[in-house]
Amino acid sequence: MKRVRRRWAGAVAGLAAIAAAVVVAAGSASAVTVAVGNLLIKVDGSTSPKALPRSRMAPVGFHGSASVATRDASHIPPALGTQLLVDKHIAIDTTGLPTCTLAELSSSPPAAAMRACGGALIGRGTSTAEVQFPEQAAFTAKGPLLAFNGPSGGGYGAKAYHEQLYYVYADVPLPTALIAVAKVSKGTGRYGYRISITIPKIAGGAGSFSGAEFTIDRKWTYRGREHSFLSAECANGHFQAQVEVAFGDGTDVTGNVLQACRATG
Repeated sequence: MKRVRRRWAGAVAGLAAIAAAVVVAAGSASAVTVAVGNLLIKVDGSTSPKALPRSRMAPVGFHGSASVATRDASHIPPALGTQLLVDKHIAIDTTGLPTCTLAELSSSPPAAAMRACGGALIGRGTSTAEVQFPEQAAFTAKGPLLAFNGPSGGGYGAKAYHEQLYYVYADVPLPTALIAVAKVSKGTGRYGYRISITIPKIAGGAGSFSGAEFTIDRKWTYRGREHSFLSAECANGHFQAQVEVAFGDGTDVTGNVLQACRATG
């Protein structure tokens, strides 16, 4: 597998999660475009608030976008999966938050998905895919993107994980529910989480992820205490993440992401 490495200073890491990925950077960011072989990858994002405590976790919301294109306007290779390592100064909290299963979302249109799993919603946005069948012109499919808190699995210790479900409903060409499953487990060293995401085939392999825009800002009250799905602290002036994306043409892109933050004391 071809391996290409780039340092994406100042970028928000979200590309390959089709949504996801999503949950990691804090502070402010400006759009960054990275050219890797024939691929053009653009990421952008910001969090609110931008200033954070130095030694105490505080709730944050995240808004991000990502897109993929090709230099020569050829069909975008499909993204097969991604792995994301998230800075240990960023926390994900699911205490008391309802969960949703893959079975509850499969084959469901958006209204039915929200009826079944609305309590587990953690974020929403839109996603686009480029679809090209043999001997036909490519077309773009766009649909709503819904992110849900999923179940836990793997038992205890190093094998334990928690799922996040990223749901997209689009005409490819028939109305179809596509669900990317993210498994969140404990990281090591400077990284607090390891997020592994499996991206489903689009239109039987004829479709490729081309863009997403999303917001994650879920807050709730459980047993009298307020909770936020995302929290962060600015311990050393920046956050660090690493993302690896595998594409169907054999390209394997690995990027280290640094994002500045501002400590309030």
